[in-house]
Amino acid sequence: MLSNRIRVIAIGGPTCTGKSDLAVALAEGLGGEIVNGDSMQVYRYFDIGTAKPSAEARVSIPHHLLDIADPDEEFNAALFRDAADRAISDIASRDAVPIIVGGTGLYLRALFYGLFPAGSDDALRERLGAEYARDPLAFYERLKKVDPAYALRISFRDRIRTVRAMEVFLLGGRPFSELEKEHGFREARYDICSIGLTAPREELYRRIDERVLAMLSRGLVDEVKGILARGYARGSKPFSSIGYREVLRYLSGSIGYEDMVKDIQKNTRRYAKRQFTWFAKEKDMRWFVYPRDMDGIIETVSEFTGRWSLRTS
Repeated sequence: MLSNRIRVIAIGGPTCTGKSDLAVALAEGLGGEIVNGDSMQVYRYFDIGTAKPSAEARVSIPHHLLDIADPDEEFNAALFRDAADRAISDIASRDAVPIIVGGTGLYLRALFYGLFPAGSDDALRERLGAEYARDPLAFYERLKKVDPAYALRISFRDRIRTVRAMEVFLLGGRPFSELEKEHGFREARYDICSIGLTAPREELYRRIDERVLAMLSRGLVDEVKGILARGYARGSKPFSSIGYREVLRYLSGSIGYEDMVKDIQKNTRRYAKRQFTWFAKEKDMRWFVYPRDMDGIIETVSEFTGRWSLRTS
């Protein structure tokens, strides 16, 4: 385990609150480098729908843990933790500030507090996965009966988390949420300054709707076609994420274009609500609205790191 004396900045919160832009601004002012904390941005070729940082931002500031896995490759919280540990150690060794940014709360928690011990059984998981595939909603209702607290935090469409939670319960007899709660009291592995970004609901929903339209205008549908043309299966993990799964339904003829747009917007809004619920429970997180509260953010991070010097005015 790395020393928790390494100081890191963590930026979390719902989608469309400005996390990536803030990360770049802080990296410029602190002499920092950015570590991706989004579970979908690790995959190659999935660019538009995951809102990966622009090529300009990636040239301006070093970014880590982007495009490190193929779409059909296994990647999870444990692998992320190990890769992020290496990146943080490398960044700190050069006297730069590691800035971890992303909306995947589980990945950030695994990095900062480790993973709690829970059993696994490949055969059981395969069987549960088959049961879920037959009737996702019925499977989700089963999970709600044994672990209502966790079920209410995720969508019935989230195959991976739904199946994993049921697997943990069947193997250990205890709800995933109960184990997670106990684990939350562990000491942090790093010295962390946690910045949470939020926005008024109406404003956040407007940004979400506009971002979806912008992604589609940039060629999200063609991006999906291109990934499929590379030979990757529709069942590949990143295709289950919001935006991609709706485009797949559109391409298969299950829904029309307008319904696809509305579904992506609606599902993204719901996801943002779940993200806020998750991050609202995180330890010592200070909440800001970006860019309105930039002065307060600068004060917070400069006090934490003892440095601030913008490269540009």
